[in-house]
Amino acid sequence: MKKISELQQIKGDAYEYYNTSSQQDSLFEKIFLVDEIMDEIKSPDKYFVIGEKGSGKTAYAVYLSNHPSVDIKSKIKLVENTVYDKFVTMKQNKSLDMSTYKDIWVNMIYLVLCEEIRNLIQNNPLKHRYYMSLTKAIEKFYSNAFKPEFINALEFVDKSSASVNTMIENGVFSLAGNAEEEFTPKYVEQSYQLSLMKLKDGFEKALHPLNMRNKFILFIDGIDARPTHISNKEYLDCLKGLVNAVITLNCSFLKGLGIKIALLIRPDILYSMSIHNMNQKIRDNAVLLKWVTTYKSYRESKLFTIADSYLAKQQDSLYARGVCWDSYFPYKVTNKYNKRLGRHLSDDSFVGLLRYSLYKPRDILTMLNEFVSVGTGDSFKYRDFDNIIANYSEYLKGELKDYMLIYMSEEDYSNFYNFFELFDNVKFSYNEFMRIHKKFLESLKDLNRAIPYKMETPAETLQLLYDSNIICCEEQVYKYGKLRNIMSWSYKERNYANIQPEVKRKGTYRFHSAYARAFKIL
Repeated sequence: MKKISELQQIKGDAYEYYNTSSQQDSLFEKIFLVDEIMDEIKSPDKYFVIGEKGSGKTAYAVYLSNHPSVDIKSKIKLVENTVYDKFVTMKQNKSLDMSTYKDIWVNMIYLVLCEEIRNLIQNNPLKHRYYMSLTKAIEKFYSNAFKPEFINALEFVDKSSASVNTMIENGVFSLAGNAEEEFTPKYVEQSYQLSLMKLKDGFEKALHPLNMRNKFILFIDGIDARPTHISNKEYLDCLKGLVNAVITLNCSFLKGLGIKIALLIRPDILYSMSIHNMNQKIRDNAVLLKWVTTYKSYRESKLFTIADSYLAKQQDSLYARGVCWDSYFPYKVTNKYNKRLGRHLSDDSFVGLLRYSLYKPRDILTMLNEFVSVGTGDSFKYRDFDNIIANYSEYLKGELKDYMLIYMSEEDYSNFYNFFELFDNVKFSYNEFMRIHKKFLESLKDLNRAIPYKMETPAETLQLLYDSNIICCEEQVYKYGKLRNIMSWSYKERNYANIQPEVKRKGTYRFHSAYARAFKIL
């Protein structure tokens, strides 16, 4: 096998492998796990891909887009930060309500779609005359320089009156799809809402007769982080409009065209939106990415398959599953003390990685990258694990900050971070937590600082820490005739019926090993 110094590292952001010239030979391509989730994502009625940051949402979209099949093609579009800025400006100038947000997103998606599916339409110009008229209108509006990105599409939708007239001039609304065949008076805007409806009618008139060579999926990504200058309400209002647009399009007009819009979204963001019948939509129309395994059965897990492939797919020879892992990671990790045997038990090396992860592919791959950075020779040593934890802790704190900044300002996050300085033990009771929380509020009051999001009461704060997987709830239950400690984690309890599990009150709680180390809690 190759020496550690010969091993490559994988990029942390899967989007960097999207449509790149070198993607075919990349480590991402070699180790990507093609599983049943791929078939679920391809299903026409699955239009939400739900998973925490680092759980593989973008990776699935990238792989599907880079590997078009005979029957399905796909593309990825990012929601740029400037889109939120534009929505805020439009809300001020046009007094937008939530239904208008949805209609704006519907038209933006239609415009991006029209450009992306050009090459998928079967050559029959007579059948697609309206679509060709729409294409001419778009080219005229953008002076032949349109790039199918949401921020560019938003300009077309914002200037709705001019856009409708450009459609009229190029025959989108004429009987035969030809502006010269009949006279149509110039459109005069009566209200922005009516103009959005007119735009929508034009898009649907052009798209309706299309005969696609393949089914098409448009993945929408990049919404997991709030721009710091946009308020939490402005951000969530914008995303709520997007979610409603995705539901509307997939349940109505696009359903019969073989086109699907798939939104990649965090569970907490989706849960925070008050959308009608959302629980049922999650059950029926979502794919939930979950990588949970156990210490005993980890060898059969998808996470272990990815980790082993990280090593095996870089070799010059083929190896059976697990052989490369055992060769590079031969050491054992210490487990709990066994009184009957009078010694500490030990676990396989991969269990050590699981303990410090949140059971997400990015966590495991980040640790492997760090191992490759510090390791030498033919195999890793247990001391290498101690050497990678500092950098891994910084990565984990960065992931946590991205999670929290959806809801908090930078100042609030700083106060939230300082909360952990009040803990001196990784394990605590609810009563101890209430005392610490009271002390925290008193310190904020002394410093004349605002209470961060969802930290006003002990119960709210406890739920926030549980939602973000910083803590678990620990219970003692009888199992197989013995009293055993059972740890309940949010990411393990989450399922289609319970997308945001509640933490049990008045129990015993424990910090996640990685966060305890990151926050320097003994």
